[in-house]
Amino acid sequence: MRQFNISVIGLSGTEKDRGQVGVGKSCLCNRFMRPMADDYFIDHISVLSQSDFSGRIVNNDHFLYWGDVRKTTEEGVEYQFNIIEQTEFMDDSTFQAFKVGKMDPYSKRCTATKVFSAEKLMYICKNQLGIEKEYEQKVMPDGRLSIDGFVVVFDVSPVPNRSVEKQVEFVQNVIATILKNKKPLVLVTTKNDDAYELYVREAEKISQRKDYKSTVQLIETSAHESINIDLAFLLLAQMIDKVKNRVKIISYQESAKSRKELLDTRSEAVTRLIRNQITDYHVLWSQGSKMLSQYREWNEFLNIFGHEAGQKLFRRHMKKLRDDHLNKKLHQYLDKFALALEYLLPDIGALNISDDDAWECARNYLQNHIEFEQYFFECPQASWTELVDMDEAEDEARIPFDVLETSEAETVFRNYLNSVQQDKKKIGWKQQFKMLLEESGFVTPGKQLSEVRVLFMGRECFEALSEHDCQQIYDIHQDDIIEKSKQNFVELLLEHAQYFLQFKNVDNITQEDVRQITDVIQEDSRYKMLDRLDQERRLMLVQHLRFIHCPIRDHCPFFYNCVDSLIEEVLSDKSASNHKTPSNVGGWKTSGSGSDRTLNLLIVGSEHLASDLLNDIRICTGSKGEYIYENQTYYLNYRIANGDMEAFKAIDVYSSGLICVYSNQQSFETLKDNLERTLLCNLELEDKFENLPIVLVYQPQDLKENEVEYLRNEGMRLSEMLHCDFIDHTQNHQKYVYDILNIVILSLKLTEMKSYEPYPSNHTDLRILCCIFCGDQYDIENIVQPLVAESTLVKANEHSIIIDVFIGDAKRRVEFILSSYHGTSQYRDELIHGYIYFYSAKRRSSLANLSILAAQNANIPLQIIAVTESGGVNAFFNSDICQFLITEGNAVADRFKGSFMTFSADQYVKFAFYNPFLKTAWDNKYEVENLHVEESITLDSGEGTLENSVNQMPRPPPRHESYMLSNTLGTDGSGSENYEMAPTRSLNSLNEERDISLDEIYDDNEKPKHLHQNCTESDSCASSTERRVRQQNAYYKANSKKPVAAKKQKKKKVAIPVQTPRVPPFGSYVSPPEIPLHYQRMVVGGGGGGGGGPGEKKKPEPCVPDFMKSDKSPEYSMVPELAAAGIFGAENIPEYSAKCLKEYEKLEKLEKRRIKEETARLRKLQEKEKEQEKKLKRKLKQNSKGLVESAEAQFGKLMISSEQGEIPIFLNKCVEFIEKEGLDSEGIYRVPGSRAHVDMLFQRFEDDTNTEIDALDIPVNAVATALKDFFSKRLPPLFSKDIIKELEEIAGSRGVGNSKLNVEVKTDRSCRLIALKSLLQKLPPINFAILKYIFQHFVHVSDNSKLNSMDSKNLAICWWPTLIPIDFTDMGHFEQLRPYLEDIVQTMIDQFPYLFCGKDAFVMV
Repeated sequence: MRQFNISVIGLSGTEKDRGQVGVGKSCLCNRFMRPMADDYFIDHISVLSQSDFSGRIVNNDHFLYWGDVRKTTEEGVEYQFNIIEQTEFMDDSTFQAFKVGKMDPYSKRCTATKVFSAEKLMYICKNQLGIEKEYEQKVMPDGRLSIDGFVVVFDVSPVPNRSVEKQVEFVQNVIATILKNKKPLVLVTTKNDDAYELYVREAEKISQRKDYKSTVQLIETSAHESINIDLAFLLLAQMIDKVKNRVKIISYQESAKSRKELLDTRSEAVTRLIRNQITDYHVLWSQGSKMLSQYREWNEFLNIFGHEAGQKLFRRHMKKLRDDHLNKKLHQYLDKFALALEYLLPDIGALNISDDDAWECARNYLQNHIEFEQYFFECPQASWTELVDMDEAEDEARIPFDVLETSEAETVFRNYLNSVQQDKKKIGWKQQFKMLLEESGFVTPGKQLSEVRVLFMGRECFEALSEHDCQQIYDIHQDDIIEKSKQNFVELLLEHAQYFLQFKNVDNITQEDVRQITDVIQEDSRYKMLDRLDQERRLMLVQHLRFIHCPIRDHCPFFYNCVDSLIEEVLSDKSASNHKTPSNVGGWKTSGSGSDRTLNLLIVGSEHLASDLLNDIRICTGSKGEYIYENQTYYLNYRIANGDMEAFKAIDVYSSGLICVYSNQQSFETLKDNLERTLLCNLELEDKFENLPIVLVYQPQDLKENEVEYLRNEGMRLSEMLHCDFIDHTQNHQKYVYDILNIVILSLKLTEMKSYEPYPSNHTDLRILCCIFCGDQYDIENIVQPLVAESTLVKANEHSIIIDVFIGDAKRRVEFILSSYHGTSQYRDELIHGYIYFYSAKRRSSLANLSILAAQNANIPLQIIAVTESGGVNAFFNSDICQFLITEGNAVADRFKGSFMTFSADQYVKFAFYNPFLKTAWDNKYEVENLHVEESITLDSGEGTLENSVNQMPRPPPRHESYMLSNTLGTDGSGSENYEMAPTRSLNSLNEERDISLDEIYDDNEKPKHLHQNCTESDSCASSTERRVRQQNAYYKANSKKPVAAKKQKKKKVAIPVQTPRVPPFGSYVSPPEIPLHYQRMVVGGGGGGGGGPGEKKKPEPCVPDFMKSDKSPEYSMVPELAAAGIFGAENIPEYSAKCLKEYEKLEKLEKRRIKEETARLRKLQEKEKEQEKKLKRKLKQNSKGLVESAEAQFGKLMISSEQGEIPIFLNKCVEFIEKEGLDSEGIYRVPGSRAHVDMLFQRFEDDTNTEIDALDIPVNAVATALKDFFSKRLPPLFSKDIIKELEEIAGSRGVGNSKLNVEVKTDRSCRLIALKSLLQKLPPINFAILKYIFQHFVHVSDNSKLNSMDSKNLAICWWPTLIPIDFTDMGHFEQLRPYLEDIVQTMIDQFPYLFCGKDAFVMV
């Protein structure tokens, strides 16, 4: 172990030389020698008495010996240090340096390489002087030390009476002397926790001087904060030792950050320790510290913060424990007191007092009650809190009577008093009548009470209530069911988003269009529920068409719950602490915080006008003065003043609004004179009225008609001059109070909006658009929480935030734009690197609209997230709709090459949830940007020409131009206006047999200008491809002589095809055998077989450019279907001439002929297979009846064997019907059928096993759903648990190491296929026969996949949960096994001849 003698030097001397305080040499040495908090002293004086200077500590020397200490580097090298501090002591009588013989100046003496002092003791603190024996005594070894290195101290804090030049000069001189003596040194800056930047730069200049040749290293330290102290001395030791790999010099900022993290960690650990270990507030400090001293966290805390800080933390915890205990005990007493009131004071009338002195009388009554001792006790010697502290009342079940002196006890009594005074019977009758209405199925939307009155005759609740009360409850119930029915109807319209897409760019809606829409949706119960409200139903339909045409926030059917409004609220709440806003905007902001705010109103008017207006306001707002506006509660405070100058001087900075009222000529002239003098002429009050909302109210009383008109015009003229609002009480008598309050609130909001300055959007590396569908039943805050919880969050504007995040190895700046589905229109021409779509897994309309958006942005990376209810994997299996929508969402993601994830509503995720998608978006960044540039060039080929600029498509109208607003007040973007006020036409006009123009729905100031013929900027989510073709279409239309009328054709509704999901690699998993050869030929040669039956005349498929098509087969792409619907306008492009269509028709005919020949050949093969199966079933019939007998006993006639042998008759008839009617039904087994049809089918078979499905007129999708229910709910499992485990091993989901199979079987396709066949042969004969029968049916369905879009992969996705029922413990287990179980089922379909018929496999490797 190496030993070094270190000398610490720095500017010293008198106060004139060194300033008011020293440079920090002693604190630096103290922290290095004794780093614990209790051993660290701040005050080290250099002014001593003669006796102290002569003592053994100072020993008549101008240096201190601090002792020796051992330190170890990170590499494990140990050093021993002897520390000397060179200083200069002052005589306390003369304040001059002590004279010791021939003494050199301090600047020369401090650089001495040898020091001598016999019997000199180690210095610890100033209190040691004079009482050396009470401290540890350690003598400087040998009375002499040879200095090996120097620590030169430079104070960077500002100190009075010390110039930086003097310190720089001193440090440079001593460094020169030390370097001349060829001794190592380190320049240490002290007091960096209070550093002055100029002094820091001076120290850096010194260390960087060229003549030092980089031999002077600079270390930034802080002794008070214990930062970089050991680093300075260890670096000097390594310099002396000439070590090559020296310690890394860390900046003060980095070290301070690490030190702060350490302190926080220690504090949190000790807080948890005390909370867990000390649970009794009676524990004393001596006991608690002894108990805590056994724990490492406590000792580490004391070493860093000291015993004083530990004792303070301990006492704070003790106080909290006591307060919690007292509150808990008080609540126990109050609960008992509430019960005692019910027994001792059942009748409030016994008090016979008023409300003011009720509490005092109640206490006297209880104290004098005969049973007082049973519930209460009195203790004059001590209060109830002292009794609790002494645990004297622990065994006492009664209540201390002085508890009734608390305000909490009075509150309990007041609540009891109010509850007893209520009319319980009337409330009970109202509740019973309400429940009666809810239970009655005859009360439907739109029915009057008179129509259903006879149903309630004789009921007590109905007879006891008055006519007014019954009508009021009935009206409330009608409002509830009408509102619910309207919501369901809106949901119905949103579910048909694909159908409404054709009306997106249509300016005029004809009655024929309305009839066509009605034909599509009229059979739905949600449509029929509004039969009595046909006017409103038609209005909602027109409003929905307007929303489709111009999807802006004001048209959103969810009003105030529009996602765009909710996002603004969430982001504004989150960024409130990040944005600096004025504490008082103009002096007129509402007071209060959180969800409740206070409006301070000043009402000015002569005579009794102000009092009358105040009474009207109180009638509308209740006794508590509560007013709710846009789901925000405001509490009103009022002040009344006469209309003179003194009234206006009463206005202060806490006023929220000024309401001026007049009724006749005299009151008007007085008010006008004071207003003009106050607001227009008095400069002293100018600041008080800045941004002050003013409302002028006219209340005429006993005036002639001409006088009323004159005063009204004068009031309007005065309001225009003052730029305030005018309200005429006679014209709006019913709601003029609400208008006044709304004006004040909206004016305050506008003032706040003016003070808001959005964060300037800097350069971002990625722009991600997060889309949320309006009306989804989950909390948006949970969705955006992973984003807004980031510490690097910066709000860019109302809808976007910027976050710095690591993508790969580098930090990137990502902008997240949060928008509703319909709000994406404003970003259609902007560069977006990726889309994140959220949708509800219990809402069909959410997924329907998502599919359209995803199709229109197919070339950009996307991620689809299904938001489920709480319950994780149970939400998937316990809900058919959830299972269907998650499967469909996964298919949509696969179709557009996106990623798919699920998000539980009660799940807390971190930002890392989005990292994989951000990585994908980053990897595709340049391709997306190049595509965006190409689209920009394509859409703007004219580059500023007049011809091109005329055809530019306009943006949607701004919010303040909405059809709903009568003025510009309230255009705050919150979407708070009433949606029901939308139409400007009467309800009766909707029934007129004439065309409806969407322009009629707008007001004059809202109607979009420069509308193109077939495309508007309101096309919310049009893809780049669509815009490109649409512009070509518009160009040719503009140059054609005769406009072509677009014919509307009713298209066959088809389900969205599901693209084959990709199976992730798991362990040593090897992909399953490929599709059979003749299946591949059918897929490749199928061409465009997606139409109707053989009798239908197929329309030629429009020519679509290659870049529109998916890289999969054409039927898995959304673009051709949209092109066929006329969305792209491909039928109007001249390049696709008649010659091209003729060639296409020839190819189509050849393809039809080939498909017919292939179908005939397959039918012959199927007939041969059926004959062989019949022979096999006859042999198996005698040996296997166990399954049928047990199931038949359980499920009755459904399990009776059919003509096919052991196959249940229900299964046989369902399969025959599906193969007869449903092989060309698109999405068979994927699109669910009606539950009513399914139940009817089972019931018919229970009644008669010879039922013919053809005669029931049931859709094929309902039969397919019934077949799945038969396997999952009525048929015993075909696979036992042991067989299922072997299936998992064969699939490869258990890994090679945990499997019973050998490695060869696990990693070879052929071996696994053979193992699967062997496993199936282990099944009971009847199980094998049923399994073979259903998989043969699957083969027939997949053979027709060109017609039904259900290949073997899609069938496996739909059927594996039914055929292989596994109890999953969590979602992770489910996600792990799902791909492999799908693969098993798909392999059994693809390899059916080999696995079930004994033929050779199609693919053997």
